[in-house]
Amino acid sequence: MKALITFALASEFAPWRKSRRFTRVSVDAWDQTYWAQVGTTDVRVVLTGAGRFAAQRVLARAFDYGPDVCIASGLAGGLKPAYRPGAILAARTVTDTKGTKLIRSDAELVSRAGDLGAKVVERFLTSNHVVSTAEEKKSLGASGDAVDMESVYVLSAAAQREIPSVAIRAISDAVESDLPLDFDQAFNDRGSVSVPKVIGQIVARPHRIGGLLRLAHESERAAAALAGFLDEYVQRIARGPLPEIARAEALAT
Repeated sequence: MKALITFALASEFAPWRKSRRFTRVSVDAWDQTYWAQVGTTDVRVVLTGAGRFAAQRVLARAFDYGPDVCIASGLAGGLKPAYRPGAILAARTVTDTKGTKLIRSDAELVSRAGDLGAKVVERFLTSNHVVSTAEEKKSLGASGDAVDMESVYVLSAAAQREIPSVAIRAISDAVESDLPLDFDQAFNDRGSVSVPKVIGQIVARPHRIGGLLRLAHESERAAAALAGFLDEYVQRIARGPLPEIARAEALAT
């Protein structure tokens, strides 16, 4: 089986890349694609960059790989108090924050994520900006369970090619947490974090260093949890659908 998995940023992918020793297969600076064999699954990871324009530019070629399944992955902001940093969520649907486009995850892929311990939720929201305040997250919680900036574009691209897909993400920041920096001003034109821009904000607001360190710690922990989950998940789905008896037992535990 061939699986295409997307992350926005290198930091989200870093724990899995290290543990599985992914090899970079692209030479183009704008194309960050990595490969590894995970069990019997041929896994290709593509870093899309953050946001719509970066993601859509990369996704235009990402499916040339001919994957059997696609997983939109990475970190997300929690929109409900129950979802703490490090929690793994699998969404039945993804939509933009205005609700103009709704894409359904493949039901079997969602079910298999739930079998492995992910919290199956109704909806991920895809925002056109970094949702940085607790106030905005609480407001969005009426419409969704977690928020990111790429899932709807990834699943839409997969749907256009009739490839089964699912959105699985780890929570990096809880609903009541304000982000310590203006991350909308921290990305470069490739949708990657610009270190000079981050340093510039820290110099201007040194009192936010503590909050930034806490976010970094929680994000690293969430990315590590996601790496462990995905490693088992891609091997599990390669084995085919669970027998009904086994599925009933899994759901009962």
